[in-house]
Amino acid sequence: MTCKPIFIVEDDAGIRSSLQEFFEAEGYPVSLAAHGQAALDLLEKSSTPKPGLIFLDLMMPVMDGFTFLSELEQKHPIIFAHTPIFLMSARANTQQLNIKTTGLVKKPFDLEELSRIAARYCVSSAPPLS
Repeated sequence: MTCKPIFIVEDDAGIRSSLQEFFEAEGYPVSLAAHGQAALDLLEKSSTPKPGLIFLDLMMPVMDGFTFLSELEQKHPIIFAHTPIFLMSARANTQQLNIKTTGLVKKPFDLEELSRIAARYCVSSAPPLS
């Protein structure tokens, strides 16, 4: 499987590493960031492949998920407009938050749901199998 990396923006190191292990075992490339600013810094590096899918925690130090979305829209409008972004939260729902994202993944995570999301949204650069 060839696809753009799944970006995991999450301040909890245990969750970050568990998600990395899970997605890599599923065959997906993964990029990690501990907060929104680290994710923006990754996107600024020309050597970093652009994300095919973003899983974004909302409550993080340094730069939270809300600020990250705002900065992403301003600094990388094409990525913001064309990359599926799933919020990760135990409490929130996207309608209450009034922010533009593809969806919400509730904590604690359902691994089957994460697998379905990755399979649906991971953008492949390989030709489709017919």
